[in-house]
Amino acid sequence: MLSAALLYAAGGVVTGSSITGIVTALMLRSRHRAGAKSDRFLRPMSQSRLLAVIEPIAAALPVAMVVLDSERRIVHTSPYAEAEFSGGLNAIERHPAFQSSLDRLKEKDAARNAAPEEALIVQDVPVRRVVRALFQRHVFSPYFLAVDQNRKKRFARDIALTFVVLHDVTKMEMAERQHADFVAYASHELRTPLAALLGFIETLQGPAAGDPDAQKEFLSIMAEQGQRMQRLLDGLLYLSKVQMLEHQRPRGQIVLEELCRKLEREASVLCRRQKTKLHVVVSDLSVQSVAGDTDQMVQVLMNLVENALKYATQDSDLPRDHKPEITVTCRDAEPGKGWPGHPGVEIRVSDNGPGIAARHLPRLTERFYRVPRTSAVVQGSGLGLAIVQHIIARHGGRFRIESVVGQGTDCLIWLPAHVS
Repeated sequence: MLSAALLYAAGGVVTGSSITGIVTALMLRSRHRAGAKSDRFLRPMSQSRLLAVIEPIAAALPVAMVVLDSERRIVHTSPYAEAEFSGGLNAIERHPAFQSSLDRLKEKDAARNAAPEEALIVQDVPVRRVVRALFQRHVFSPYFLAVDQNRKKRFARDIALTFVVLHDVTKMEMAERQHADFVAYASHELRTPLAALLGFIETLQGPAAGDPDAQKEFLSIMAEQGQRMQRLLDGLLYLSKVQMLEHQRPRGQIVLEELCRKLEREASVLCRRQKTKLHVVVSDLSVQSVAGDTDQMVQVLMNLVENALKYATQDSDLPRDHKPEITVTCRDAEPGKGWPGHPGVEIRVSDNGPGIAARHLPRLTERFYRVPRTSAVVQGSGLGLAIVQHIIARHGGRFRIESVVGQGTDCLIWLPAHVS
């Protein structure tokens, strides 16, 4: 009889009710070792006693799983779930799609062990994350391991538990979106340089076939258009990589003083070429480091400095004696300045260029968006600030742009001093 029960439990594992099957197998083995007349198998099973058996099993399974009681309270979280979802489990549990699946399971309650439910949970704040949740409700009889089934007492309640397995499918969903976006954006943005290349090739094959001077001029323009397409593709690929990692918090540490000095070394060469003064100022900081990826943050600051160089030095409205300057400051974020209430660090990249009209500011972080008046003068892909936005979001930070026409532009970054 015991062997048959163990085979039945093993069958549960194979067919998908792994927790139920393993719990049954372990409890039956315990009963067999303790003896048929052991008193603890004559008493009704309690929820705490059942969870004591479930917890080590859940810890051994390579899945992110939570267990809910009949009141929808989380009574157990597996180590995989803690590691993968960190502090986001409460937001997942409160999500309408999650609660709707529990409602459907409750409606099937008459069937006791109802068919599994599935939900797709999409979170857009603070970053986009897509989680597929699989729900399996199981109702355990308090006497399901009793030696004498005739000794059941009617006042003992069944134990209803819901097992929820969470799969993070953000990368898969992001890859599908990026494929569609890449085709749409790339086909649109590559059309102009590609048309120019085809036009020049046609001219070189026809009217300019015997004109060396025209050939030299056209080949130079063709090289510029080819480089423009290369920059666009490189930007799209880097943006795609950043978006794939956006929902994963970086695990490294950024030493703020070292970050600023590294930026100063790399950006000073560019600034000298453009005859622009670069000032890097690190104020007294209450924290010396923050959680993050140093390489990505250097990329963020370099993007902002390069933008300032492009737009602050190549504007026809600037006076001839204008001396462009770029200032990077790192300091403690001041409370009440539009940042979150908890402690953080503010990094500001400022220039004294022509500034940007207020109507353009909300759209500057969109892909390929460029201020119309400057797009004809300054070469760029329109992806730099979109990359900045996604990297800052990955770090749990905030990004905003302030500008006044005729006075300059400030790009502000806020990073949390303590990441939960």
